Amino acid sequence: MKMNEVVIKNVKHWLKENDKTHEWLAAELNVSKSLVGHMLSGKRAILPKRIEDLSRITGIPMKELVKDSSQSGGLTVQLRGQTSNRRSRQDLKSMIFAIEDYIGLKSR
Repeated sequence: MKMNEVVIKNVKHWLKENDKTHEWLAAELNVSKSLVGHMLSGKRAILPKRIEDLSRITGIPMKELVKDSSQSGGLTVQLRGQTSNRRSRQDLKSMIFAIEDYIGLKSR
């Protein structure tokens, strides 16, 4: 399952468990209700910034929000060294996000 699908599933579950509506979430995100509907239906990809906002709003840690609880095990990649500046850190984050989305990574 791709990361976008996992986030959608986890957010929908949280909304149901906490008796919150798409309208409430739209107000918290400061976006239209229709945009929330498109994001949660999978018609629009959820941008990394929005995933961070969803984590903050719901109180679900980022690691849990992108975790697919229906699958076990997973891949582990270990990088050595360090990034030397803000640009390289951002490039690395973007690359990791793209890889996770492409392979449907289960957890972060």
